[in-house]
Amino acid sequence: MESFEMLTFLNEHYPISFTNVEFFRDSGSTAYIVSSDNKKYFLKITKSAFGDTIESSVNVNVFLQNNDFPVPNVIFTTEGLPFVVSDTDIGIRHYILYDYIECSEINVNEDAEETGALLGRLHQVMNGYQGDLVTHDKEFYICRYIDILRKKSYPKAAVFEEYGNELWNKVKDLPLGFSHGDMYIGNIQRSHNGTLYILDFDTSCKGFPVYDLALICNQTDYFEFQKDGYHKTSKVYERLLYEYVKINPLAEHEINSLYDMIALYHFALQATIIEFLGLDRFDHVFFDHQLDWLLKWKEQCEIFSV
Repeated sequence: MESFEMLTFLNEHYPISFTNVEFFRDSGSTAYIVSSDNKKYFLKITKSAFGDTIESSVNVNVFLQNNDFPVPNVIFTTEGLPFVVSDTDIGIRHYILYDYIECSEINVNEDAEETGALLGRLHQVMNGYQGDLVTHDKEFYICRYIDILRKKSYPKAAVFEEYGNELWNKVKDLPLGFSHGDMYIGNIQRSHNGTLYILDFDTSCKGFPVYDLALICNQTDYFEFQKDGYHKTSKVYERLLYEYVKINPLAEHEINSLYDMIALYHFALQATIIEFLGLDRFDHVFFDHQLDWLLKWKEQCEIFSV
């Protein structure tokens, strides 16, 4: 859609007179900065990859903003809806408009305690959410990746599967609750006035709340295994957890699941990346590299858990 067409489209659906639109980025969604005469807004246009969860994610955002939790404010349409749905030549697209916030991503090593308190409050507030959430279970975290490996005829798929089953048996009885699902540092931003905001609820689910803690504390390198990643992650986690449990207590077996959650993240993220980019982009060497990472992580966790 050209800029003029987009402005016309937005002016038809929102009670705001937009005068300018600028491309911002293209990743999981396409984003623009849209301006009226005296204010800027952030426009997100979803892609088909998130078509089954986008409406739920917007509902979560609205619930949080209505409960005074720091999230970007969703702007409602003239019809009183939190998004506009458009049936385009390339599929259904959702247009979601937010107030624009001048901000930058956090440094979790510096902000661990503040981040822990923020996540504790997030999970506490979301305990009151009554809307629908997709459940992330073994199929999401483990099985879809194993299915991909088998489609690719990867000869060591059984090794991945064995470790995946072992992981799942260790975490399957953990309490379920709201999980943001993509809690990396880019999705926690500090505004220029110092407030921390949580962004991007596209992967929100009913899953393991401690998964969010593991992702934000994760100090490992995703592509290259580094021995000090375990200890760096532990140090951040200890500081973050101290503030988190003041607001949202965890059972001991939840607290101790940090390292399993990081392994689970590797399975889930691999599947998501491949689903997004396409199976043809990946070869057996790529899978070998990931398997090597996971087996080294498993060995390290076994050593330090003794």
